[in-house]
Amino acid sequence: MCRRIFSFLGLLYACRLHALAAVLSVTPTDSPPVIDGVIAPGEWRDAAHSDAFRQIYPGAGAAPSERTEFWVTYDADHLYIAVRCHDAAGLAGIRATSMQHDLFNGSDDVLQIVLDTFNRQSDGYYFGLTAAGGRLDGLVQNKSEYYKHWDGLWHGRVSRDAGGWSAEFAIPTKSLAFDPANPTWGFEIERTIRRKQETVRWANHIRARSVYSLPDLGTLEGITGLHQGRGLDIKPSASLTSRTDPPPGQSILEFKPSLDVVWQVRPTLAATLTLNTDFADAEVDDRQVNLTRFPLFYPEKRSFFNQDASLFSFAGLQEDPLPFFSRRIGRAPNGTPVDIIAGAKLTGRTGPWTIGLLDVQTDDSPTTPGGNLFVGRVAHEIFSESSVGFVVTEGDPRGAGSGHLVGTDFNYTNSRLAGDKTLRVMSGLQYSSSDFAGGDGTATTVKVEYPNEPLTVLASFSRIGERFDPPLGFVSRPGVQGMHLTLWHSTYGEENWLRLFEPFIETDHTYDLDGHLLDGHGWVGLYAENRAGDFTNFWWGRHRESFDQSFPIWPGITVPAGVHRWNDHQVEIGTARARPADLYLRWRSGGYLNGHADTYVVGVGWRPNAAVSFKTENMLQDIRLPAGSFQVRTANLRVSYTFSPDLQFSLLGQYDNHSRLLGANFRIKWTPTPGNDFYFVVNQGYDTTGDSLRPVAGDVSLKGKWTFRF
Repeated sequence: MCRRIFSFLGLLYACRLHALAAVLSVTPTDSPPVIDGVIAPGEWRDAAHSDAFRQIYPGAGAAPSERTEFWVTYDADHLYIAVRCHDAAGLAGIRATSMQHDLFNGSDDVLQIVLDTFNRQSDGYYFGLTAAGGRLDGLVQNKSEYYKHWDGLWHGRVSRDAGGWSAEFAIPTKSLAFDPANPTWGFEIERTIRRKQETVRWANHIRARSVYSLPDLGTLEGITGLHQGRGLDIKPSASLTSRTDPPPGQSILEFKPSLDVVWQVRPTLAATLTLNTDFADAEVDDRQVNLTRFPLFYPEKRSFFNQDASLFSFAGLQEDPLPFFSRRIGRAPNGTPVDIIAGAKLTGRTGPWTIGLLDVQTDDSPTTPGGNLFVGRVAHEIFSESSVGFVVTEGDPRGAGSGHLVGTDFNYTNSRLAGDKTLRVMSGLQYSSSDFAGGDGTATTVKVEYPNEPLTVLASFSRIGERFDPPLGFVSRPGVQGMHLTLWHSTYGEENWLRLFEPFIETDHTYDLDGHLLDGHGWVGLYAENRAGDFTNFWWGRHRESFDQSFPIWPGITVPAGVHRWNDHQVEIGTARARPADLYLRWRSGGYLNGHADTYVVGVGWRPNAAVSFKTENMLQDIRLPAGSFQVRTANLRVSYTFSPDLQFSLLGQYDNHSRLLGANFRIKWTPTPGNDFYFVVNQGYDTTGDSLRPVAGDVSLKGKWTFRF
């Protein structure tokens, strides 16, 4: 009897969820709209329409202060979306200062669209447009994590007028992986009204969950008859690069043709072949000075590896210990590029399976021999929102013999707890065998996330063996076990000047494998934000670090072995980027290891109009230890001039007083049509140790990429 009652209650709850779900029935069009950002009368007459938006922030579930409406239709080759963002303040109320691709910096009114093309609530895509016309795109992985280092081929335009602004999207079906037998896609639209710091959504009205939360999307129904053609993309490219290395004054001219071929083996499964892969257009890394004993982590910025990167994610890990870190491929241990002769990928989904296979052959370099590197990742859906998976890697790019890794993970998600709460538990077990490490090792990880309101809890545990060494992955510190805990409580004052008040506690502890404490850090603090978007954050911290042996932290300065304990505090203040100029200040002061340190950070952004943008950040670390005092200075300046969303000039200058090098990166990117890109890139370094700047190694590249679809 009890079982029947519980079954009946469960049915009622499921029916309630279905009744509340946002659903839009979509029909095809025989007259595709012109994508110019202007919603012309009658142009969207065949499209499904809705204006059922609710606030997410500041008032969860409240009526929006401005009306938003959208239209959706499709034909065999494209999904078409138009959005009208009404604004009573007219042009004066719209914040439109960024036309740059993927520059989602909090300055603009913006629209974001999320698609779950398989309607599996596991992974998907997002597309966006700022009010200035800047395009945003990326992947959604692990149900709710956005990954911006993915560029799709699609078309979007905006227009602004006295009544607000409009956006139109045309997303080619060939740019998406989907199941043609499934007529239902997950779908969401979010609008941000920047001057009011207001966010509204169509389907997901739970403030604690982001627009990327796939289990909370609405649905588009009736999508049938989509055309994927022969599923063949041929992408040739060629670059001409001049490399100089003074003072010898030697200059090398290098011509490098490259070819990528993408074939949709099945509508849901893609095979990619790359030959003589070229990364001349990849963005440079942000400058960092390492004052720790452990290697730094840099994100992947090369498009070949970022495509379908979400399919290789494992156990919810972001940095450490990763079984697969694509930056290990095509780079020597010292960071210098290594040529990729050829590579192949098979990525996608078939039934309940998610598949990611990658095989690459690298060329010899001056420091390491070439070799074959393989990564395989499969995952199988279980229950309604969970998965179990496996990963394997083979080969070692360091050229230090053989190495391989195998691993398995279980990822549990329940986003339908009482009160619309979510619980995620992600666990992984890895085993590595590496000649470089001299043996075998294991790593175990568990992450627990309770990302809700008013209370959010994030916890993780890891145990990394002494000889755990993922040849194609990343681990910063083997032979330890760690525990991390973060809690914060969110209080919203929807009608008050202070709109968000978040006290928080965070702890991070590292132990040796016998359970003895090595390092421990704890913070207690408060984050607050006003109605305009200005914020402040301050905390007090207590720290402990132990050294088995002395550690050289700066040339000529050594931290002695032993246990070091200290306290410190930090205050940061930032103004909202909705203003034409914004300011960021951070001051951290107190003990540091066996001495004292003060850190000062000043950041300034200025966007006088939609074409011009300036941003600079300067950091000074003034460190005073018994063994000596030193200062660490880093500075960067980013300047961009954007003629249109398809043509941009940018300049990045970076300096640090550890290397005493000034680096300059100048880029011109022109996209005459989606998929056809031209780059002009200049990288130049300067030695600042003398009385004047002395040029060091640099290169100048001209590159073109084309896409032919069949």
